[in-house]
Amino acid sequence: MARPNIEPVVWRAPRAGRPPRGSNLPPLTVRPIDGKGAEDVLVDTEGRVLTGVEDGRILRVADGRVDVVADTGGRPLGLEWYPDGRLLVCDADRGLLLIAGSDIEVLVPAGPDLRVCNNAAVAADGTVYFTNSSDRFDLEFWKADLLEHSKTGRLLRRDPDGTLHTLLHGVQFANGVALAPDESSVVVAETGEYCLRRSG
Repeated sequence: MARPNIEPVVWRAPRAGRPPRGSNLPPLTVRPIDGKGAEDVLVDTEGRVLTGVEDGRILRVADGRVDVVADTGGRPLGLEWYPDGRLLVCDADRGLLLIAGSDIEVLVPAGPDLRVCNNAAVAADGTVYFTNSSDRFDLEFWKADLLEHSKTGRLLRRDPDGTLHTLLHGVQFANGVALAPDESSVVVAETGEYCLRRSG
């Protein structure tokens, strides 16, 4: 793919806060996997960890074993459970996917309106809140979006009937998504501004 033209703007990064002192976190355990670029992790009801890697595979890690549970044929980023137990995948190359075994359903296809489907959160009724990191750059050139400071990321909502809504636009590299426990609001990580934004 040809390198895109970058149109950077001048901006001032916010001051970093002080890191917290001490930690009550448990020791870190690293589990090696056969694959590069593990992006998101999801834990199933049996405590097994799922993650997607850059060659399209979705891996399940448990008890020292690593098994392939699916292959999107794209670049899986965010992983979530859909209310019916299927795996919801934000795939930068293919779009918003639902996976059950070898069956892959494309809910929202990748394309000019969905260049980097990054992360999602799912409501109990199947409403999906998800991010498109950039309208200007594909995943291969994600750093160009940060350099350009394009603010073309979006937070979207897909209703169970398939209707799409834009909840937030002008997000500087829209990334992770979290839904409030009562589902009254959704928070998106705005990577390029070092902050969280809430909708609702």
